[in-house]
Amino acid sequence: MSGLKKSITLMWLVSWAAIGLFSHRANAVERIHGTNRNYQQGDWITWSATRFVRDLAIGDQYIYFATTGGITRYNFFSDKWDFPWTISNGLASNDIFIVGLDFATGYLWCVHNDGLAYLEPASQLWNNVYYDELPFWSDETINSIGFGDFQVYLVTSQNRLFVSTNTQANFYLSDQPAILNSAKDESEIIQWHGLLAPRQPKLVNLFMTDGYFFDENKRLISDIRFRRYPITCWAFDKWRKVWLGTWGLGAGRGDLNSIRLDLLSHGLWDETVDAIARDRDRFWLGGVPDHDEPSGVTDWNPGDQSALYYEPNQLTGFDNDRITAIAVDGDIVWFGTQDGLTRFDRNRNNWRTLTVVDNLVGNFIHDIVIDKDNIWAATSQGVSRLNKAPWGSDSLRIRHVMYPSLGEITVYDLEKQLNLLWMATEYGIFVYDTEADSGGFYKGVEGPSDQEIFAVSCYGNEVWFGTEAGVAALNVDTKNWLTPPAKMNNTDAGINRILAARDAVWVATNSGVLKYDRAGERWVHYTVMDGLPDDQVYSLCLDGDYIWFGTARGLTRFYWNSPWRMD
Repeated sequence: MSGLKKSITLMWLVSWAAIGLFSHRANAVERIHGTNRNYQQGDWITWSATRFVRDLAIGDQYIYFATTGGITRYNFFSDKWDFPWTISNGLASNDIFIVGLDFATGYLWCVHNDGLAYLEPASQLWNNVYYDELPFWSDETINSIGFGDFQVYLVTSQNRLFVSTNTQANFYLSDQPAILNSAKDESEIIQWHGLLAPRQPKLVNLFMTDGYFFDENKRLISDIRFRRYPITCWAFDKWRKVWLGTWGLGAGRGDLNSIRLDLLSHGLWDETVDAIARDRDRFWLGGVPDHDEPSGVTDWNPGDQSALYYEPNQLTGFDNDRITAIAVDGDIVWFGTQDGLTRFDRNRNNWRTLTVVDNLVGNFIHDIVIDKDNIWAATSQGVSRLNKAPWGSDSLRIRHVMYPSLGEITVYDLEKQLNLLWMATEYGIFVYDTEADSGGFYKGVEGPSDQEIFAVSCYGNEVWFGTEAGVAALNVDTKNWLTPPAKMNNTDAGINRILAARDAVWVATNSGVLKYDRAGERWVHYTVMDGLPDDQVYSLCLDGDYIWFGTARGLTRFYWNSPWRMD
């Protein structure tokens, strides 16, 4: 999926600690009022960009971090990350400003950019209250939340105080002073979070590794490239640890005994995931974000949720950070970008970007397919074939496929089926025989011969296509096109990728995910209301009973084959 086919706009976020809370009123037709009870908690999990932290809270099991990509949770007993709380779990927004645990009830509360949310500890269900559902003025937002023995308090940007019982969100305007001084109120001690939170002890000098330097006086971390990352929040626990959040480096943990500060990597470098590539027990992730800030590639471990980040603008030989495709070939990782094809040799830690100067047919890469002998690159001007053998020698063989027949034609997607290479192009279906070095456009009465084809996927003797008119499928043995319901007409879907498998066919679109249930012979539509963090879905990766979706707001894992649920 290329950046040309996206339609969203992302506003680059800034810390509320620097400018105060800012809220977008929710205008969506459908609102997420809480966890979808048709699913079990954990059926949908999303990991997004959580490097930007606004607030943190120490709980009885977790350290909670309020980030621009949800609430991350670090279990200080097991010393590892648990999955984050996001839209997939019932939050109305991933953009979190304040987080706090009410120890009296066990309820976890947060303030997000659309309002307020709380998690019931027994049911593990989230509930949302939007700003225009609270008795607030039109531009009023929450800047502090406090917990008493039996009540929850909100202080707003208009210095007004609202009160509710601590197991609901039925807030009413209080006649008490907005700034409660709990030290003078002997009847109740308020545990405040946000702007009214008690001031933490001063930071102490801590040492860091990996080229980072900690400045406790200026409250920032710098790296060897002189980039500065402000410390937005911190808290000391009873085990002589200091937990902190940064703006750009995520969470950190300092040990006051060893005087050492470690960064706790988590989440993606950028939230947009156009490309997913499985690499043994890890994933390579990249995308084309809708902002002008430098982006990067994430090498992510779903087991411990740790991540390694690669920034193209800091690496010689990695020329473009707009990632459109990723493919893994042993120790070599290939990245398709909007300006070239990049090869990463992990053994040699060597990066090299190929362009039209090296005889690529086009610089804008849409897809990469790898077989035993070749790398096939779909570009905005045809397809290039790279022979693997010469990489150790002085020569490099790159040739154009079916040129000029495919010259100047955008090829969005590729799929290899034995000796056939199927191509989804702007002018229809092109099939190429890799052994005979011949091919041509499909022309027929039944199939989508004259339609723009965005995606292609093969399973057995079937070839599935995502077209401008919907979904079509061909049985290559019988030469027959599948009929409805397998054939699906939907001109508004905006198909980005398609993945055919034994039990189902998955379609990533700009309006959610479509699944063709082969056994039930029916289509199922998944959206944000089910658990997607965004309805714009760009990539797919099947993983047994789970499937991974690359979206405009993060990487989502869906337990599609749950035995306890029928979608």
